[in-house]
Amino acid sequence: MEWKKKIRDLIVGENKHIESWGEYKQVMLSGQFALLGILLCCMYILIDLLSGTYFSIPVFVCALFFLSLSIFIHRQGDHCLANYFLLPTINIMVYLFAASESPNTGIFVFFIANSVAAFAVFNYKQRLLSILFAVFTYVLFALAYFVDFSLIPKRDYSDELLLFHLVVNFTVALPAITMGVYLLISLNHYNAIQLVQSNEMLTKTNRELDRFVYSTSHDLRGPLTSIMGLLNIAERSQNPQDVRNYMVMMKDRIHSLDKFIKDITDYSRNNRLDIAREKVNLHELANEVWDSLKYSPEAERIDFQIDIPHDAVVESDKNRLRIIVGNLVSNAIRYHDARKDGKYIRLRHQLNGRVFYLKVEDNGQGIAPEYHGKIYDMFYRGNEKSKGSGLGLYIVKETLMKLSGSIHLESSPGIGSTFTVKLPKRVA
Repeated sequence: MEWKKKIRDLIVGENKHIESWGEYKQVMLSGQFALLGILLCCMYILIDLLSGTYFSIPVFVCALFFLSLSIFIHRQGDHCLANYFLLPTINIMVYLFAASESPNTGIFVFFIANSVAAFAVFNYKQRLLSILFAVFTYVLFALAYFVDFSLIPKRDYSDELLLFHLVVNFTVALPAITMGVYLLISLNHYNAIQLVQSNEMLTKTNRELDRFVYSTSHDLRGPLTSIMGLLNIAERSQNPQDVRNYMVMMKDRIHSLDKFIKDITDYSRNNRLDIAREKVNLHELANEVWDSLKYSPEAERIDFQIDIPHDAVVESDKNRLRIIVGNLVSNAIRYHDARKDGKYIRLRHQLNGRVFYLKVEDNGQGIAPEYHGKIYDMFYRGNEKSKGSGLGLYIVKETLMKLSGSIHLESSPGIGSTFTVKLPKRVA
């Protein structure tokens, strides 16, 4: 919502980013406490002016200065220092008025709000600061109600004004306490979710690691064993043409091995590297992918069609997009139907609000419906003759998860396949 963005920009600053979700929430809560304090000070200044009470106005003005300074320091990025100004300012201001007026105004509830705020705006590593500020709050509470001393003149209110101040103080303090407790509950819930997700990811990683070790050892040794066998045969052959044929076969095995190593590298990078945010021209990206694949023997006589506007630009991770499109186009090339005339691969684009779609369509061999749910599994191959690593579509799925995207397949044997990728127009 627009007003939420304005408050966020006021507290954090425009075009400034806080990486940690928990820290961002704590900064926003601290800033909202400061804004609430500023609003309350302005309201009481107005009330005192209307009632002809002027001695408390300098206290409110001083509080306004330090609360505004707290927000200014948040905007500079030093969030811990901002809290050093926020919490003492509110505590001292509450103490001054609690010591100068009747407990029946209900101002003591702000001491509770301050204690909750001390634990809400600091993280776990700064818990000692939270405890110290909570102790400081209690000391001020004790001084206000058990020591007959006040820095500002004592104030006596009529029953009507006592009720008015009680209602106002409670009405302001209750949301403040609720916001602090809600943040603590939210952080605990968020951390619990993160723990569950981490455990699920660890289980998934261990399971995939077992498969990865087994399959990579097999897929790396297979081409090497084949090359060694062809070398032995070539050494014993006296026919130059046979030797050339063996070399072509060895070259094919080496290409297969190189593709497999590239897939492993893409898989590793996707898991390890952070998401990069940059402007990506989709038409140019499609051309780059085709330029890297069009000279492979299998790509001969395949018509590559780019049905994407030249000005189609999204904000995403270019390397990951290249991996997604590259693997889908590479698969379309590898599983083309050599018996057909007019072989084609068509890349299309569709924009729909905050998301965009990329469609890779071909008239190749197609995929039977019973395999649609298996093709994204690690090391899955449709048949024993497949030359692929079995990692391509798995990497596509994992990369899309990183970019908060999804993929959908429409395919029929003998007709062709269409992979539809859905991605946010601006990656988070």
